[in-house]
Amino acid sequence: MLSVPIPIVVSIVLITLMLMHREQLSSMPSGRWFLGLLVIYVISLVLIGLRWAIPAPQLMRVLPIVAVVWCVVAWLAFRSLSRDGPVLLRSDWPHLVPLVAIVLALVAAPIWIEAVIIVCNLFYAALLVRLALRGADRLRLVKFTATQTSLFALWITAALLVASAVIEFVIWLDFALYRGSHAARIVAWVNVPILLFMGVAATTAGQAVTESADEPSPQPVDTPEQTDMAALLVQLEELLVGQQLYTDADLNLQRLARKAGVPARQVSRAVNSQTQLNVSQWVNAARIRAACDLLRDTDTPVTEIMHQVGFVTKSNFNREFRRATSQSPSEWRKQAVDMDT
Repeated sequence: MLSVPIPIVVSIVLITLMLMHREQLSSMPSGRWFLGLLVIYVISLVLIGLRWAIPAPQLMRVLPIVAVVWCVVAWLAFRSLSRDGPVLLRSDWPHLVPLVAIVLALVAAPIWIEAVIIVCNLFYAALLVRLALRGADRLRLVKFTATQTSLFALWITAALLVASAVIEFVIWLDFALYRGSHAARIVAWVNVPILLFMGVAATTAGQAVTESADEPSPQPVDTPEQTDMAALLVQLEELLVGQQLYTDADLNLQRLARKAGVPARQVSRAVNSQTQLNVSQWVNAARIRAACDLLRDTDTPVTEIMHQVGFVTKSNFNREFRRATSQSPSEWRKQAVDMDT
């Protein structure tokens, strides 16, 4: 009976994800980086599957390089959600250091291969955690309906990089103490699921990014004191509610900032200081208020109202609505109708 290695099966799952979301991921620069990250995960899984299925010692020299590459690309992909412009800059040359280190270890000091991989995983996990700790507003290119999901994917990826470092250490111990007799089982039952979850996280985050508006970038403002936060919030509310910008399902922080003609960080500071909410929460609160008006004053179906106020998925709409009202949209409508009668 033909036996297909587990890593190959998981790689097929990721390939299916890539094909399902290829058009959306490839439509924007950030999405293309996440698509590339998925390709790297698939390559890793195929190599792992071949490594344990057939005698191919040369694969041992390729896998460590791929393991380091996915750490670097994961960081660059998630970082691309936090700023406009090119994903890769000249100042990013230090990210070549891990690649040089792993190649040198492969050529001159194989004993250090696992150490380089472990350090690389932990270092880029730390960078991702630092980005996540800056909050949802830092993901300025992610549409507001998906910021929490993208932030969760960011945390998951950081945690899985740490888990991957731990697994690499366990595998190193297994080779040192038991000549690698348990390594194949460890890879199949622990490392492979990690790659699967990282692939799902990359797909989720890559789909959440949206293009910035076409307006020219504003001149930067250096300090919050140079802008009246209360006046700026009034301006933002006019854009969001008065001009019904909340109906744009692809609205993100960068697009809102360009509409207002101020830097994104100023929008974030104004909303944070005046409402004690992050921008995503503030925008979604306006959407929920508009949804409540429609639920109370019209007979429009809930799903249609969801789209009218800028939500894309029912799960996001229901979650945000329940967070604001402690009820589902249908329950809120019924209670509002009963109160009016």
